[in-house]
Amino acid sequence: MTAFQRACLFLFLTGSLISASFGQANAQRSSSAGHEYFVDCSSSSNGSGESSASPWNSLESLQLKVFSPGDVINLRRGTECHGSLWPKGSGSTDHPVRLTAYGEGPRPKIVTGDKPTQAFKLFNQEYWDVDSLDFSGGSTFGIFISGDKGILRHIHLTNLLVHGVLGEDMKHKESGLVVISPGAASQWFDDVLVDGVTAYNTKQWAGILVGGGNFGFPPEDTWSTHVTIRNSVVHDVQGDGIVLFRVRNGLIDSTVAWRIGMQQTESMGTPNAIWTWMCHDCIVSHSEAFLTDSPGVDGGAFDIDYGNTNNSVLDSYGHDTQGYCVAVFGAGFVTRTSAVRGNVCIDNGRSPRMAAYQGAIFVHTWNEGSIDGLVVENNSVYWNPLGADPPLINDATIQGGEAVFRHNVIYSTSPFIIQSNRALSLNANRYLYYGTQPQRWHYGSADFDSFKEYQRSTGQDSEGSLEEVLMPNANDWFRASDSARGSIAKSPSLPNTGTDLEGNSVALNDAPGQWRINCWLPAKLNSDGLLDASVSRQFTILKSISLQFPASKLRIVVVMRADPQTEITTQVLRTAIDDLQMNNVTFLMELKQSTDSKETSHIVLSSPDGKVRGAWDEFAGPTEVGFAVRRELGTPLYPQMESSKNE
Repeated sequence: MTAFQRACLFLFLTGSLISASFGQANAQRSSSAGHEYFVDCSSSSNGSGESSASPWNSLESLQLKVFSPGDVINLRRGTECHGSLWPKGSGSTDHPVRLTAYGEGPRPKIVTGDKPTQAFKLFNQEYWDVDSLDFSGGSTFGIFISGDKGILRHIHLTNLLVHGVLGEDMKHKESGLVVISPGAASQWFDDVLVDGVTAYNTKQWAGILVGGGNFGFPPEDTWSTHVTIRNSVVHDVQGDGIVLFRVRNGLIDSTVAWRIGMQQTESMGTPNAIWTWMCHDCIVSHSEAFLTDSPGVDGGAFDIDYGNTNNSVLDSYGHDTQGYCVAVFGAGFVTRTSAVRGNVCIDNGRSPRMAAYQGAIFVHTWNEGSIDGLVVENNSVYWNPLGADPPLINDATIQGGEAVFRHNVIYSTSPFIIQSNRALSLNANRYLYYGTQPQRWHYGSADFDSFKEYQRSTGQDSEGSLEEVLMPNANDWFRASDSARGSIAKSPSLPNTGTDLEGNSVALNDAPGQWRINCWLPAKLNSDGLLDASVSRQFTILKSISLQFPASKLRIVVVMRADPQTEITTQVLRTAIDDLQMNNVTFLMELKQSTDSKETSHIVLSSPDGKVRGAWDEFAGPTEVGFAVRRELGTPLYPQMESSKNE
């Protein structure tokens, strides 16, 4: 046994100061406020439920109990319970009710079938923490949380798998995998967290929807407040991916949505991957959307829709969509103070129909709506449509505050580069045209056949520039930009061998000819014994990359650094990693005495010859590491993602 393995064993043994599972860890922490209950659906007899030695053996027994503040309900890992789960009771401000897992193995499964309306439900209940479970089935919902009176507070969903909602034909938009939606105009939510949830495969509309409420447009004080969706993945849904409707103070961060809008025939609307509607102070950031479609229009990656105020799409990555990359809309209402900043758009508008109508950046109003205040800046757009269609299309009614399109970089194979009315001001943009056909610039009511004529006649882009580039290779435009290359104070290096979470020796340099991502992350848990959100955030980005690029071309190694002074066992960490289902990633354990209380991550992208092609301190989002991999390895191998469709 090596010194490192002995250290890991010592850490494992001394780690008994905390429990061997996340659920047990938090149950002990909360037991002073309430009681613990246990469910083991593999048990042959039904016990009192008050200990792991005498568990309930069915969901029916659990649902006979009305739970109180501080209670913890533990389902045994590696087991399967059948039926629809609706636990009763509520927690309190300081003592939520927690539904979680205990033991070892995969998350406990709640298998519902197609007949019940949902796999999991809460109604007029609040202060619930639900984590580390696998829900499948339901005719209309996977998880459905609603009510019909007052404010319902503190609904936290963490580390969940929700899938297979296939039971009936879709009847309305407020259906799908995870739906947290008011049941009356007088009811709304405050403090909603959806963190580390993977939701996939449904015949219903949405992947993750928070807000909603089909009540027309009630006063603003009935909108849900303080809503966060983060570190979550949605794929293979009929309608929208991840959405906030009628929310104040909302955040969608570090999420991924793909194969969105799979409905074949339009029946109730046109979907997008990640977007907001009727939101005040809502942000979409560090998120990724691709392979989006629509039976009508839309089919885009990101969308600031009508009725929004102070909404932003920041540092996000939209690629390979049938529709636009980012849209800003106004219809029937005024959309105020919108920002589209720091995003990367690649190969959007794969549908010739939608490319001609929408472009990559689409600013549009209808039904007497308007836009008041818009900034589109510091975005990079790689536009390669099948026809001669422009990457920027603006036909919106814009009035009130300024509307500017500035400091963007547009790489275009289309000779038609700009189509905008006079309400949008353009300046300091850089255009690179990869083609030989005559250019076309449309501004106001006039067409121009050169950039200089467009500048001179309109006064727009006075500080802008145009480069005409011959492109012998379709990937050359990625190499024209070094924006994806980050900086790192000191790049760590991996030895020839390491130790995985099982204590086994792993060869790390045994596959020459591969691109590599090496990532060092702190092994941090939160107060509930779950992976810290800052760590999960980086995992979400890396998992998306690992799904898009085969392991034979790109090897990803993650080193989890644990301080020997902490009480983190390899078993706890292994359980957390297993829940992530990052099967194409190699995980290592490293004991490292930390002298910095703010231990950060490091990521290095290297080529097969060992040269560093990108390096980042701290968090690296999809516009950084995701785009860097795309730049170097080309278009993702999407067919290989079929094997992940039902994972």
